[in-house]
Amino acid sequence: MASDDSDSDSSFNSGSDASETKLKPKILDSTPTKPQLKALLQPTPTTGLTPLHTFIYSLTYRHLVIFSLPILSLLGLYGTWTLGLKNGLFGSIVSLLEDPEARLPGTDELLIRSYTGAGWLDRQLQVLVAFFAPVLDLGFGREGLFLFSLFGLGQFGAAWMVMCLEGTRVGNKGLAVSFVGTVGCIFQNISFTVTTPIWLLVHLLTSPVSKPFSGANANSVLLIQPWDLRILPFSITISYLLPSLLMGLPSPGVISPISHQRWIAIWQAFPMLTVMTHYLLRTAVQSIAQRIWKEDPKIRAPTPLGAEYLNNAKYVYQFILGLCIATHVPVLLIAILPSWLFPSFSPLLSRLGRETISSVYIPYFPSLTHKLSSFAEGVHTFLLWDMYIGATAFVLWAVLLYRNATTEKDIVDPNNSLPKYRELLAGEKGGKKEKGDKATGKLVLKVAGWSLVGGPMAAVAVLLWQRDAVVRQKIKQGI
Repeated sequence: MASDDSDSDSSFNSGSDASETKLKPKILDSTPTKPQLKALLQPTPTTGLTPLHTFIYSLTYRHLVIFSLPILSLLGLYGTWTLGLKNGLFGSIVSLLEDPEARLPGTDELLIRSYTGAGWLDRQLQVLVAFFAPVLDLGFGREGLFLFSLFGLGQFGAAWMVMCLEGTRVGNKGLAVSFVGTVGCIFQNISFTVTTPIWLLVHLLTSPVSKPFSGANANSVLLIQPWDLRILPFSITISYLLPSLLMGLPSPGVISPISHQRWIAIWQAFPMLTVMTHYLLRTAVQSIAQRIWKEDPKIRAPTPLGAEYLNNAKYVYQFILGLCIATHVPVLLIAILPSWLFPSFSPLLSRLGRETISSVYIPYFPSLTHKLSSFAEGVHTFLLWDMYIGATAFVLWAVLLYRNATTEKDIVDPNNSLPKYRELLAGEKGGKKEKGDKATGKLVLKVAGWSLVGGPMAAVAVLLWQRDAVVRQKIKQGI
């Protein structure tokens, strides 16, 4: 046993000696140099960032927009429905409808009780007609509401037209965002500010249009059928602008009180009217055009879809800008110009001229304890938050789509293409933070400038239009 132990000890020692002999060269070879030792002994610097800060800094603009849209929808819910419940607006409407001898707000005319014969639908139309009555009745104390409603007419119509554009894009065919008629009916009854941020969120999560794409893929993503683009301004004019004009005619001076209320009720259905009008116009005009102008493909090569889309789309964007500017600039001038500039021989202009930026554009502080001074004040407050928050969501969304097209590092070479937008592209290359900050500043100024000229939806139209211009450059350069 002793010999075995000694043998085992000797074998163990010899094994350990062998292992040490084998390890020594490796240890010596891997011994750090003096500078390496100095670096190892120095404490590792810390960033001072918590996991939350690290997460925040890792977010992209797309993440921020996706996170912001549900928050904006909730803020819109608070600014419209919560305030409306607390300040007495909705209570006033309920009390009005419970009165069998109820009068249209601001008038001595009886409130119509039946529009369609369907009880639940007539009840909802009664609510909407009562709500919009102060908007159209230019009585004393309602001048600010009237001016903001004129501004909102253009902004709301522009937003609706942008939604219709997105619904007809090839890349959105069959997706939830393409059913704009249904979405429009929802926001007519729930509110623009609650519904549209959710629609924009669904667009960002499901639509290929919301993601960067090359010029080669534009035909399967961005394009809209030529006849849809040509007909859309006419569809919007017939289904949205014309009913808006008719329901705004003075009553009983120009139209009867009954017709006045019926036109307000008809206007509520403009989303479905747009869808139906657009389908009928496109089908009829396309059929007539094909019979009159028969082209022989052997005579002339067909125009590429991309070029035809861009040529037609510019007229749609121009229509949107014209609508925004025409309804924004007059209201802004009336609000900022001194009242003595308005002629005294026009009582209406004289009354409107006394309104200010504050009385037209700025809501009261959204306190739950605030009580309304009038029914019109409640409607005005509702529409202010409805437009501002909904338009903010559209601006964030449009900026993202614009950035997708102008900051594609993997597709676009900023040194050889798109010189008009090179400052944005340079800001994404090589970590040149100062150039990126400069580009961001220019983008902010662009949005602010167009918002001043035509309201926030004008800025949205310009960003989408320039996004299309970038895609056109990609198509031309084959990138």
